[in-house]
Amino acid sequence: MFRKGKLFKKILVAVDGSEQANKAAHMAARLASDQGAELILLHVVDKLVIDELKRFVSKAPDALEKELEEQAWALLHSTEILLQKYRVPVKLILKEGIPYQQIIEATNEEGVDLIIMGKIGKRGVKKLLMGSAAFRVLEFTTVPVLVVE
Repeated sequence: MFRKGKLFKKILVAVDGSEQANKAAHMAARLASDQGAELILLHVVDKLVIDELKRFVSKAPDALEKELEEQAWALLHSTEILLQKYRVPVKLILKEGIPYQQIIEATNEEGVDLIIMGKIGKRGVKKLLMGSAAFRVLEFTTVPVLVVE
């Protein structure tokens, strides 16, 4: 099952701008550097958050979605810049949907060997009550997951 040499060729880290996600990104970049692996930065624009915002924000739905997409790309690019010092190849992926489902989907599409993510993300208490994305990824993936606190 394990190949000789490097354990990981592709490492996916889910980022959402939270402190724990940033810690996870740095750990993933260090590990990718040590392993000679590609680093995949993934951000998921949460469909539930979009639906809630549409109810309370006066912007047109299309304008709101475009703004959220622009903010998401800005987050991915700023995270990529923070990780440049590790000198690893980085691929940026933006998805929309339910975070844990999109993380698993991207893992399968990209042939990821390891998922790294923060224990608690931006959604805070509501997320804890519903079950965190990290917990659900652990429950439904067959790929090793490293959860960073």
